[in-house]
Amino acid sequence: MDTSKLTLLFPGNPLRVSQPDPDYAEEYTVAKSMTNVRLINLDCLLDQNQLELNTSFPSETTVIYRGWMLRPETYSKMNSLILASGAKMLTDTHAYTGTHLLPRWAHHSNTLKSAWTTDLSDKDIIRVLNQFSGPVTIKDFVKSRKHEWYSAFYIPNAQNFSQALEVIHNFITRQGENLVGGLVIREFVPLLQTGTYLSNNPTFEEYRVFYWQRNPFVVIDYWGKNFESLNANDQQFIKKQGADIKSSFFTIDFARKINGDLTIMEIGDVNHFYRLWLNQK
Repeated sequence: MDTSKLTLLFPGNPLRVSQPDPDYAEEYTVAKSMTNVRLINLDCLLDQNQLELNTSFPSETTVIYRGWMLRPETYSKMNSLILASGAKMLTDTHAYTGTHLLPRWAHHSNTLKSAWTTDLSDKDIIRVLNQFSGPVTIKDFVKSRKHEWYSAFYIPNAQNFSQALEVIHNFITRQGENLVGGLVIREFVPLLQTGTYLSNNPTFEEYRVFYWQRNPFVVIDYWGKNFESLNANDQQFIKKQGADIKSSFFTIDFARKINGDLTIMEIGDVNHFYRLWLNQK
């Protein structure tokens, strides 16, 4: 893509919207040296359903949003307003939800068995738990609390309902109003552990792969250890996994199983490209 026709859209500082949000200031500076950048007033989008930019978009530009994670309904609103302004988004609402919400990509053949519910009653949660035996993990349609591994993420035995419900209740309570969609339960398969962090939470051999036009172009060690052990078969496997994703710019997270194979852990929109790129410099 001609970068002169590309605009990266960052959140403005809530207190001074003519400047980037402090959390994105370094990324904004890097992006500005490469292509067009604009700032969006997210408060105005959320509260007034209006698109307020520091400067209008260039003509015939394609926009990539790089900012705080947005709920699908908010992203859809932003997409519509950007279209009305005469620009277009590289990732439209359909593509965004297709990689953002787990039920939209859980059918992929090389990921983990998943089941979900929007009914958060214990009765329905147990119904979903009954689809599994052995260890599982939990999340909402978008995010998990994997950094709270033992108290709000990992369940050693899906059939131990009292223990499972305790972990699930912790997760739901801690997510609060940030819970998106419903509850997802996923099988947990033995992964190749590489260490621990925080309160003895395990880390595994994991990679985040960035895809452009369905082709991988950046591979980053998920835990930032600059560790890479991808052979030719792994690389071919990674290349194939993006072929059927209905988006132009997305990520897939892979983990190494103890049998040596890679499996897909997550498919997502591109949330952390510049930050991860900077961390690798």
